[in-house]
Amino acid sequence: MSGTLNTNSSSAIVPEILAPAGGREQFFAALNSGADAVFLGLKTFNARARAENFTAEDLRELMPIANRHGMKVLVTLNILIKNAELPALVETLATLEDVGVHAIIVQDTGLARICKTYFPNLRMHASTQLAVHNLDGVRAAMQLGFRRVVLARELTAIEIKKIRAAIPREEVELEAFCHGSLCYSYSGLCFFSGAEDARSGNRGECAYTCRKPYKILNEAGHGFLFSMKDLNTVQSLELLVDAGVDTLKIEGRKKDAQYVSGVVQAYRNRLDQIFGVKTLRPEAPENAQGQKSDAAQINDELALGFQRAGTSFFLKGRYHENVIDLDNPTHKGQFAGTVESVSGRFVVMVAACALERFDGLRIDPSSTVYHSAPQHGVESKTEIEGVRAKYNNKVCHFSLRSMYVNGNLTAEAREGERIKIELPDDVPVPSAGDQIFRTRSDALRRRVDKLIKPPVDSRLRPLSDVHLAFDVHADGNGTTLRVTAEKFGKKLVSKEVSAPALRPQNGVSRLAEDVKQTFSTLGNIGFQASGINISGDTEWFFPRSLLKELKRNLEAVLPDAFKKFLDERMRAAIEGVTANPPRKSAPPSTLQPLNSELGLKIDRLEYLAWIAEIFASESNICRHLSLTEIIFEPKRAFLPELSFAEVTKVLTDFAARHGVALRLALPTVLRAWDEPLMKRWAQEFFDAGITEVEIGNVGHFDMLKRWGLAARVTSMSSDFTLYTLNQQAALQWHENGISTITLSVEDDSANIKSLLAGYPDSAAAQAILYKDTPLFIAESCSLTALHNGCPTSKVCGYRTLEIQNDEGEIFYVAHESCKSVVYSKQPFALSHKRSFLENLGVRKFRADFLTREYNRDGLCAVVRKILNDEVIENAHTANFNRTLL
Repeated sequence: MSGTLNTNSSSAIVPEILAPAGGREQFFAALNSGADAVFLGLKTFNARARAENFTAEDLRELMPIANRHGMKVLVTLNILIKNAELPALVETLATLEDVGVHAIIVQDTGLARICKTYFPNLRMHASTQLAVHNLDGVRAAMQLGFRRVVLARELTAIEIKKIRAAIPREEVELEAFCHGSLCYSYSGLCFFSGAEDARSGNRGECAYTCRKPYKILNEAGHGFLFSMKDLNTVQSLELLVDAGVDTLKIEGRKKDAQYVSGVVQAYRNRLDQIFGVKTLRPEAPENAQGQKSDAAQINDELALGFQRAGTSFFLKGRYHENVIDLDNPTHKGQFAGTVESVSGRFVVMVAACALERFDGLRIDPSSTVYHSAPQHGVESKTEIEGVRAKYNNKVCHFSLRSMYVNGNLTAEAREGERIKIELPDDVPVPSAGDQIFRTRSDALRRRVDKLIKPPVDSRLRPLSDVHLAFDVHADGNGTTLRVTAEKFGKKLVSKEVSAPALRPQNGVSRLAEDVKQTFSTLGNIGFQASGINISGDTEWFFPRSLLKELKRNLEAVLPDAFKKFLDERMRAAIEGVTANPPRKSAPPSTLQPLNSELGLKIDRLEYLAWIAEIFASESNICRHLSLTEIIFEPKRAFLPELSFAEVTKVLTDFAARHGVALRLALPTVLRAWDEPLMKRWAQEFFDAGITEVEIGNVGHFDMLKRWGLAARVTSMSSDFTLYTLNQQAALQWHENGISTITLSVEDDSANIKSLLAGYPDSAAAQAILYKDTPLFIAESCSLTALHNGCPTSKVCGYRTLEIQNDEGEIFYVAHESCKSVVYSKQPFALSHKRSFLENLGVRKFRADFLTREYNRDGLCAVVRKILNDEVIENAHTANFNRTLL
C-alpha cells in the first residue's frame, strides 16, 4: 500500500515517532534522526534489564537537551514489583517526578496506585505488558489513571480504529508498535522464561526461549517454531495512521544506534509521503532537519539495522501472513548476492548492492535448515544440527577484508559488478547457490557516528527544575523584589532585595527581561527555572548588580531547601506505601484449627464425575480442606455436542448434589471474534444462577458492565494473570471489587511471605497448588508456519504438537480454536507446600485442570496428592524455592 492519506478524516493526525534508547548513543541517534520521543530504562525496574540503560544523573543531563529540541522522554517502569522493592520504587518515582520526565510506562497496578496517590505529577502510560487488547481494557486502564495505552501488538487496524472511534484522543491516547521484534506470546503473558530459570519476562529478565530451536516428536519436523518475524509496517503505515493512533512505537532498546537511526528515518520519510508535507517538528536539531529522503538509501539502511524477515503481523487481519520464521531466529541483513562459484577460499558473486572493505557479510545455505511434514513430507531431508548451528551463530559470517574486481584488489565494489571475495581462514567454505547478505555497512557506521553525539549547541550538565515566582512591591521606603522558589506548587524558600523607588531614566523598564535572563539557569548549584512569572508593578528600576545579589542569596539556600522538600515528600510516600493495612482479626498464623477451601478449575464436564468420586472416598482426609468451588472455563473445542442449557444444567446439578459454589472463568484473552460466544456463555451462566466470576485481564471489569452483568456479580476473584506481587497491587484489585486474589505462579516463597505479612484483611489470598502453566498464550500459530499459511481447521485439526528443546525438556503446543497455548510435560505443583502457605495465612487454594486432556486415573492421583499434602511426582515448583529475578 502506498500513496497519500485522506487527512480530512477526523482520526487522521500525524502520529509521533517513539524511538528506543538503550543507551546514550541511541538517545542521540534518535534525537538527531528526528524522533519525536524516546523511551528508555533506568538501571532497575525496566523490562530490558540487560540493556545499557540510564542513571538519574544521566536524565538530569539529557532532559534539558531533549526539552530544548522538543523531544519527549518516557521512562519504562514496565515490570512487576516485588513487595520488598516498594521503598526503592518510591525513591525512583520521586526522582523521576523531580527530573520532570514526560511520562512513565507502567505494568504493575500497584505501582500505578502509588503514582496516583503520591506522585500525581507523573503522567502514566499503560505498558503493552498489561495485555490490553480490546476497548474494555482501554477503559479499565483509564480508570486506573493511565493517560495513554500501549495496545497489544496482535491487534488489527480495524480493532484499533473501533477503539479510537469509541474514545476520543482527548480522553486517552493510543500507542501501537510499528516496527521491531515480536514476541510469540502476548506481551505480559509469557511464563516460559520464568519457568525455565527464574528469568521472568515480567521482571525484565527474558531468556528468549521463543528464539530457541525445537524438535517435533509426534510428527516429522524441527525448526524455530516460535521465532517471530520482525514487525515492519513501513508499507502499511496508512492503516495505523487511519486507525487514529497517536504514537508509533519502535521496539529495540537492546539494539544499536544504526538501527535506531535507520528506522526513525524510514518512518519519518513514510509519514512525509502519507501527509504530503514535512512532518518533522521545527525544534528538531540541525542534523535531523538535514536528513535525506532518498527511499532506496533508507530501505538499505533499514535492512542493515538489526532485522529479521519482515511482517505486518495482524495489522491487515489474522492469518493474512505467515508470521513465524522457522528457518532463522536472528538478523538477516541486506541481500548482497548469490555464490556463483567457489575456488579454494575464494567466492565469486555479482554484487546485488554496493560493497566496501570492512562491511560485514554472512553466507547462508541455499536450502532451509528446518523441516515441516506438511511442506516436506514425513522423511526429514535436514538434520536438527543445522538449526542448532544457526541458533548458536555457527554460520559463515566475517568482515570483508579482501575483494577483487577484474582481478584488481579494490576497497569498493558497485552494484552489478562481478567480484571475487577472499574468505578468512576461520569460516566454513560455502557452496555455489548459497546466498550472501550484508549485515553491517562501514559507510553507515561512519554516517551514524556523526549522529551519536549531542547537537553542537548543547551543553551536558545535570540540572534540576524549580519554578521561580517574582513579586515587585513598592512603598514609601522604596521597592522590594522577592523571589520564591517552588516545586510542584509548594514553596521551598524565598529571598528578597530592596532598591530606591526609581523609574527607568528612558522610561522603558527591562526588569522582566533582566530577571528572565539572570535567573533562567542557576548553573552554579545545578538548577534551572522551569518557569518564571513576575507579579506586581514591573516598571521600577533594579540595577543588575542587585539581581545578581538576589541570585547569589537564592543559590545559597536553595539546594538545602530543595533536598529537604524532596526528602520529606519521599519519606511520607514510603511510610504510606509500606504501612500495613489495619486488621480486624488476629494474624492468620494464630488461627486454629486450619479450615481451608479448595477450588477446582476445569474446562471439561467429564471431570465432574471423577471429582465427585474422589471427594466421596476421601471424606475423612478432607476435613481441613473442603471442596467449596468449581470454576468452569467454557471452551468451544471441548463442548462440541452440548447446548448452553445442557452445560449449565450439568454444572448446577453437580453443585446442588455436592454443596459447592460455581464460578464462571473468563478467558484471559478475549478478542472481538471471541466475544459473541463468551457473552452468550456468561448470560446463560447468570440466568442459571451462576453469578460468581473469575477474571484474568483488566478489560474484564468493563466488559461485564457492557454486557449488563456487573451489577449481578455476587463474587469476583482474580486469576494469577492479574498480577499481585506487592501489597499495593492487592489493594488496587480489592478496590476494583475483587474479594479473592490469586497469587502468581511465578512468585517465590520469600516474596509471598512478605506480601502476605501486610495483606489487606478484607481480601482473601488464593494459592494455586497445581497447574499446567500456560508458558505461551499466543495468537500466532505454529501450525500456520508448518503449513506455510493457515490451512483451515479441517486440515490442521487443531492438533497438539509434542516438542523437545535441546536440553531434553518436553512441551506441548495446544491449539484451542486458533489460539496457541504452550505448556510443559511437567506441571507446576505446590501440593506439598500447602501447610507452609496456610501458616502464612492462605485459606483458599486452587487446582487447575485446563488444556491438557486428563484421564480419570491421572486427575484422581493429582487431587489425592493435594488432599494429602504430598509431593506430585514429575512436577516442578517453578520459582517457589528459588529467587524470582
